[in-house]
Amino acid sequence: MARMNVVFKDSLLKEMRELVPVRQRSEFIEEAVRERLAQLRQLKAARDAAGAWSNEGREEPSRAIREARRAWDSRRLPGDPDHG
Repeated sequence: MARMNVVFKDSLLKEMRELVPVRQRSEFIEEAVRERLAQLRQLKAARDAAGAWSNEGREEPSRAIREARRAWDSRRLPGDPDHG
């Protein structure tokens, strides 16, 4: 575990002091940073994946969905409650 000095805007620190008990502040800040880092990782992954998908060689999505539904229906047993 490591210690770190952090500077907050006065209004933000005041609000945290009002809402978060003294002995829970480090955990609160750590959780907030962890959540924000998760968001940043997701944004980075989305940016890195941008343009990776291509429609080349792929059929119309609605057609593929219809075909998948037909295949699913043909595999279901006649006694199934959702069998159409």
